[in-house]
Amino acid sequence: MTTIAATDVDALPAPAAWRAAAAHHAELFAPLDSGVRIALVARTAPSRMLVWEADDAGVDARIEPFAGYSASAADIVLAADDESLSGIRASVDGRLFEALRAGIRSGHVVCYMLKRRCVLEERGLDDLLDALGFAFMGACR
Repeated sequence: MTTIAATDVDALPAPAAWRAAAAHHAELFAPLDSGVRIALVARTAPSRMLVWEADDAGVDARIEPFAGYSASAADIVLAADDESLSGIRASVDGRLFEALRAGIRSGHVVCYMLKRRCVLEERGLDDLLDALGFAFMGACR
């Protein structure tokens, strides 16, 4: 049996808050194909991840074990330091994407796109990526 340290889970927002944040930003999540996964991990305690997963009923959120980037089955993994996680937890009911975008720009949140940009766009992630501050122009290569 695996024991989860309280700090591993407490560093991440609660799944219910993460689910509510997706509902608050429904315009970004509505276009997502079923099966799209976006994970958030704490860089200082990467044993768990908080996952948004789109399905036919909408977007669910849950804590799952984090066994590595490729093993996560995520399309995007956001790896945040403790400072950014504090801001993210405080922003889940309002300005979440502003906090994520600021963290990415400052380097406190590292965004790993585990699929090619054109695949992410085909899966409905274009608007969400724009909200995170990723505006790409030109052909997908």
